[in-house]
Amino acid sequence: MGLKTTFSRLPPWVAQLTRDALRNMSRPLAAAEILLLGASYREDVGDTRYSGSELIVRRLTEMGAELRVHDPYVQHWWEFEKQDEYPSPTHSLKRFFRSQGKLTDLHVEQDLSQALCGSDAVIFAVRHKHYLDLDPDKVVETAGSPLAVIDCFGILDDTQIKRYFELGCEVKGLGRGHVKRIKDQVRAEREEMLLALSAGRQADST
Repeated sequence: MGLKTTFSRLPPWVAQLTRDALRNMSRPLAAAEILLLGASYREDVGDTRYSGSELIVRRLTEMGAELRVHDPYVQHWWEFEKQDEYPSPTHSLKRFFRSQGKLTDLHVEQDLSQALCGSDAVIFAVRHKHYLDLDPDKVVETAGSPLAVIDCFGILDDTQIKRYFELGCEVKGLGRGHVKRIKDQVRAEREEMLLALSAGRQADST
């Protein structure tokens, strides 16, 4: 399986969506702490060979971000930890990207709360069952502040997306054109609430 096939497993613009989401929150991508949820090539397995997640990590690292990874099925991501020799010196994807040296220190976190703490963005990259029902309130609380949320495979339902927006997060999704409508709905509801509060204060003062 060649590089072209590997790239086709996950659209290459995930890094762009992450940058755009952070920019909408007035945060730069460079040096941002980004958590990738899912290292394997598909849901609920521990095989990282030909994983689209590898390309996301490499591209975001090339763009200056700091990456952390969580995957309940993966203990070691050899494509990074031994990237100069695995699967072979001539087949490592490292050679297609810049600034990859520090990725030999990339270790897969097993504690999701620890991985989330201090994250500026979270990328839902694999549909592991562990990620399907994550509570947005808990995610934001554990991260310590609102964060950029990128949904690669329709992992979040509309209720979760709306709640992330209500909590001050920015959400982007591949093939999720209606996300903007949810964002606009949350904004309209917030403005309506503020108008109602303002009208209530004026009524109290008369």
